[in-house]
Amino acid sequence: MKPTYTKAAHLACLRDMLPKGKITLVGEQEATMVRVVPHVFRGMIDDDMFEWFVISFDKEVSAPKSKERMARFREALEGYKEKVRAVIGEEISDRYLLEQFCAERMSTAFTEARNGVKIPYSIANFQSRQFPQIWIRSPAEYFGETRKIVGFPLLRKKYRDPLKKLAFDQEISDPDLRAALARRALRATVQPVSTFMASLRHRTSPTKRAGGKGSRNGPAYINGAVFNPAVLMAFLNIYRVHYNWFEPRQYKGPGASAGSEAPVEEGMSAIRVPGSDETIEVPKRATTSPVMLTPAMRLGADSVKANGRTRKAPDPRRVLYRPWLYHGTPLWKKFETR
Repeated sequence: MKPTYTKAAHLACLRDMLPKGKITLVGEQEATMVRVVPHVFRGMIDDDMFEWFVISFDKEVSAPKSKERMARFREALEGYKEKVRAVIGEEISDRYLLEQFCAERMSTAFTEARNGVKIPYSIANFQSRQFPQIWIRSPAEYFGETRKIVGFPLLRKKYRDPLKKLAFDQEISDPDLRAALARRALRATVQPVSTFMASLRHRTSPTKRAGGKGSRNGPAYINGAVFNPAVLMAFLNIYRVHYNWFEPRQYKGPGASAGSEAPVEEGMSAIRVPGSDETIEVPKRATTSPVMLTPAMRLGADSVKANGRTRKAPDPRRVLYRPWLYHGTPLWKKFETR
């Protein structure tokens, strides 16, 4: 039961730390999550303020093959945009066309046994009457997540109830339901977490994974690795807060939502002549530019001020030390006595 209690504690901490409002949880198929998520977020589920997406994608694909798949997706998407805009007009946003592209091309996911019998795609723990049984194959391939399949254990009641009435191998015919699932499938990604972990392991050697697949040298040992879990958890927590709340950076991709770009004022820009110090002025070609945002701002946890003023740093008690309130840390006492 220990892993179950650990997951429950982490999710309860996450629930208490996030600002009040709707929460969307995205993860992979884990058996223990089925036992934990509906209980930890029971109140929010009843209030229709919680959704849970589960994804699966091809992790064994090679980098060249993954790039090839993503290139084919971009090519198909651009062709779809040109076709629709030629009929309707240029005022339609790229995001809307992406959602329509996915809604039209997504299909129900299932597997087949050797005898040809259809089998639900989900693992046994998700094959319960409390969850919709339909999983979909998403046509969107980006962020290195190709051949993605998405399940929707918990949705808003207006979508969850009709979805639960369908069999696991049935195609969805309701256009509104298809559009709703397509929007959610585009948001169902673990790319932010993967980027965070890659950044963390690249910058800090104590967090690198010991071992490896090297056939010549065998498993590796990381000097300075942290063997005390409490020390490593505190270290990771500090890095997490700095990464998510204090590092503004550009974010632009196929899954980027509105607000990730800002219009560029018309005018001239200077370009240096190669091999000299001479510059020439040319009209600006870009119409938009990525906005510098932190992950917390991008996801709505740290709202952007309308007046554009520099925001104060978040309260460290809330975003850094709050998880340690019941873990015996002496740091809380120092802040609490002020």
